[in-house]
Amino acid sequence: MLSRLLRTCLDTEWGRRAGGREELDSDHGNLLPDPALRSRAVSVLLLLGGLLGCFGSGSDKTAYVGATVFDGTGAPPTLDGVIIVAAGRIEQIGPPDLVKVPRGAVEIRLDGRWVIPGLIDAHVHLERWALSRFLAYGVTSVRSLGGGRDTVVALRDSVLAGMIDGPRLYVSGPMVDGRPATWEGATEVRDATAARRAVDDRVLIGAAQIKIYTKLDRRLLAPLLDEAAALQLPVAAHLGRIDALTAARMGVRSLEHMSGVVEATLPDPARLFRAHDDFFSGWKMSGREWASLDSAALDRTASALAETDVAVVPTLVLHEAFGYLADQEFIAQLDLAGVPQHVQEAWDVPDLIRRAGMREADFTAFRRARPVQDQFLRLFSRAGGTIATGTDSPNQLLAPGASLHRELELLVAAGLSNEQALLAATREAARVLGSDSLGVLQPGAAADFLVLTADPLADIAHTRLIERIVLRGSSYDPVEFRQDWEGQRER
Repeated sequence: MLSRLLRTCLDTEWGRRAGGREELDSDHGNLLPDPALRSRAVSVLLLLGGLLGCFGSGSDKTAYVGATVFDGTGAPPTLDGVIIVAAGRIEQIGPPDLVKVPRGAVEIRLDGRWVIPGLIDAHVHLERWALSRFLAYGVTSVRSLGGGRDTVVALRDSVLAGMIDGPRLYVSGPMVDGRPATWEGATEVRDATAARRAVDDRVLIGAAQIKIYTKLDRRLLAPLLDEAAALQLPVAAHLGRIDALTAARMGVRSLEHMSGVVEATLPDPARLFRAHDDFFSGWKMSGREWASLDSAALDRTASALAETDVAVVPTLVLHEAFGYLADQEFIAQLDLAGVPQHVQEAWDVPDLIRRAGMREADFTAFRRARPVQDQFLRLFSRAGGTIATGTDSPNQLLAPGASLHRELELLVAAGLSNEQALLAATREAARVLGSDSLGVLQPGAAADFLVLTADPLADIAHTRLIERIVLRGSSYDPVEFRQDWEGQRER
């Protein structure tokens, strides 16, 4: 038991669940018993002399001083900011006339630098090799939508226990789909009882959300949402047989890939619903129909969706990739440095093109869809809608970490300001995760932030210029994570 207590201390957050709600024994994922156990743990650690400074006063604190701080709250940047970090959290933050460096604190000067909250990728498909890649690019939290139940839970728990390096992991477990399920490993439901049971199963693994997929219809979505609401578990949706507005009004919390928007905008979406009997047929037809949408009707859809408080995770980088799957010049300019060669080979893009039945007309349709998707996001944002960053990595051509920076660039190209794009990757994405301690830099928030060498509000591409990464209160050079895949040494 002592080893568990020591590891809990080193984590500095008492093993907070990646979903952000409950405290765990980081070895086994069990809820820690009553506070008396913590009291005994503290006594043991104090007798050990405050192992590694887990307890104490000024000497346990780190002060980051002198940077311009973009705190993610929507407030103007703070010049010459001071950030006091202790026990993995931000203790104080503000200008130097309000926040003083405690005596004995380690002071790190950041003059001429910028600090922003750690970035959040709100749509990934978790694989172990990708963890260090996310961190190297400043992605300190991810929302995993899908994956094998045992695999994603094991990864989450290993990161919580400090056994492997990784961002905070918000997992959903296998996707919930209708019959027949689109992908192997998804949970296939045929009736209301099975839909409710799927929710209950995800509660048992401590899922942070549920992911539903394209073949789930309204008849099955209603009981699933009812059970999820009772258990306070948000539902993320990649829609196929339900339009976005219907799903949002029923209680879906996030729309992945802007799915269902086309169906909500067309006067009669029945043929699109039928097309989703086959995944790629539905995906391609939706892609073609974007370019046909009437601007006034799209505006009505965007405004109506904003009124429901549903979040949109557009994954523009995915839509872009589908327009250029056969374009070797496009592929050559992608940042795939962190993707192992065996993974790139397993992507087998030519096989994806074959399986999807993609033709030149399809690539053209996906490219023509992009300006209309951008228009929808501008309208949705203007109406007060929530947009959060996500990438769908590490699927074909979507490198973990690097793709999120491209997503930020695409959001700005769509018409969002640099600040709005940053908020989409910090505060707004944290809201999608259901966390009020991530994505913002304020007292009590998690000490997850990036030190940049240039102003991201002047150029969103500056988010790539990462000098230091602070994760759970510990500071890292990005090179440390890059060395994981370069094979130079083991961490």
